[in-house]
Amino acid sequence: MAGQRKSYDIKGTSQYSRMQDYSSYQPSELGTFSISEDGDFINCNTAKIPTLLDYKLPLNLDEGYNGTEGKDKARETTFPQWEKGLKWIHGSKEGYGSVSSVDIIASRGILKDIGYTNHNQYNNPWKFEACKFKGKVYLRKVDEEEDENEWCIRNSYWGKKFEEYLIQQETGTKATYRMLKGKIGKKTVLLSAEVDAISSDGKYMEIKTCFANKIGVKVPQAWWQSYLGKVDTLYYGLKTRQGMVYNKPTEITMAVALTKYVTKNRANEMIGFTGDVLDWLYGALPDKDETWILEYTGGRQIFLRSTGEKFLPNWYLQFIEGRKEEELVKQVEALTLSHPVN
Repeated sequence: MAGQRKSYDIKGTSQYSRMQDYSSYQPSELGTFSISEDGDFINCNTAKIPTLLDYKLPLNLDEGYNGTEGKDKARETTFPQWEKGLKWIHGSKEGYGSVSSVDIIASRGILKDIGYTNHNQYNNPWKFEACKFKGKVYLRKVDEEEDENEWCIRNSYWGKKFEEYLIQQETGTKATYRMLKGKIGKKTVLLSAEVDAISSDGKYMEIKTCFANKIGVKVPQAWWQSYLGKVDTLYYGLKTRQGMVYNKPTEITMAVALTKYVTKNRANEMIGFTGDVLDWLYGALPDKDETWILEYTGGRQIFLRSTGEKFLPNWYLQFIEGRKEEELVKQVEALTLSHPVN
């Protein structure tokens, strides 16, 4: 019913550090999928991980920036990825088999924001939409325009431009994602996590830019995001305030980032907090196709409220609703790459 409201009280960080050791999160990769240049889903078995390009310094990240066009570029890969993940489930035998034991389905970015709540020095708010249906919680980002200032938009553009200089995408694709399954708290999660690039020696890389004097502030959140996505190395372009990168990007392994910038205790706090929130959310949501807003606005509470609106797309409901698991398995087995989901 629209208007219903529930809340989660945030505990002290030390309590979360004792809930789960960060190292117990060992996700397995179930497959990949890509997004085409037009934003369409490309079936999982055909996806290829981007590779690193040769480049020549210096790099001008501000090249091509032009107000509105720059804003569009900063946002151009913001697709409704949660539904792409559903298409991966629908079209992949492995995906559906994994869903039978999954409790939470979300993108890596959502859990990144939730887990960093206690460590965000600016108390930045976040808001997501949630639904529990047939024993599984679905989380997605709220589709609304962000109120960003010119400096934030420009920096977002610089990040995308840096990736353009460094990354070679497969022809016809704009982004590639891994599907990962792991345990956080008491719940098994299925995450879609974008892959920036893979190195020549097979290491997964997270590509980012940063001002040199902010590296200590930026790395902890990047480590948490990358740890969720089973990334091996952080690859930082140190930029000037004019958007120039003069030196070779700095490589920071996840182990070094943990020891130097994060600490094991802080890592335990982030995964413990995420697990506790997910456990609470799972119990707080009614099992029905209904949209709930999960929101943090600062302070020591997280709020959950119903909008009364439907959540799941009709094609997905038709796929799962009112059918026995054996029938669904047979249908998934019958799907082929020549008949992708539209």
